[in-house]
Amino acid sequence: AKPQRALPREDLLLAEACTMRALLLAVLAAGSHALRVAMHARPVLPRCGTPVCSVASPLSESIQQTTQAEDVVIFSKSWCPYCAKTKALFDDMAQPYTAIELDQRADGDELQAALLDLTQQRTVPNVFVKGQHIGGNDDSQQAARSGKLKALLEADTLTGVVVPTAGAGSSVTAAQLQAKESGKMITETEATVRKVAGVGIGLATAFSYATTGLAYTALASGIFGAVCVYRTGAEYQ
Repeated sequence: AKPQRALPREDLLLAEACTMRALLLAVLAAGSHALRVAMHARPVLPRCGTPVCSVASPLSESIQQTTQAEDVVIFSKSWCPYCAKTKALFDDMAQPYTAIELDQRADGDELQAALLDLTQQRTVPNVFVKGQHIGGNDDSQQAARSGKLKALLEADTLTGVVVPTAGAGSSVTAAQLQAKESGKMITETEATVRKVAGVGIGLATAFSYATTGLAYTALASGIFGAVCVYRTGAEYQ
């Protein structure tokens, strides 16, 4: 077999440059999509353990206000045996709670649909403690056995999520504001700004590489920095 002839250095450099430009086009496309998502997408709330902070509808806002104002809220149906077990659990703990009986409200079906949208849980009981979604009866019983309920009820502040931007109609609570001041929370606006800033840094780095021949090491550092800045906002939501 004939030995293969090595490519000239100029051809190698050209091939490498074409590869990097293709990568940059992919970064630009992903950055543009991320920018649209950061500016327009509504955060989706996880099922459990997260304070409810974003407003989706008047009923959702009512749920938020109620769960943030009361230590324990149980969305229930008066005939449900599992709801009775959950109420008995808090009675045994001598813990006051607010029970909202969906079958006794004219808007019960709509309220249950709003709960599904917020928590991805269709069934009752649907339990919140200190603004955090716990789950159903089994989840509540397990949280009591593990000590999670006691810890939540004794906690003074909420941590680790985005606080609604203060303003007219905002459901932000005093505990959330305190957590923001201590650095444990950021506002929705700040989270969006961080994500947009990350996308902007990435786009600026890509533009500099394409137009000024930025070194590969500087390109890699810029993209890494952009991702890090973006994640400081995205990780809260």
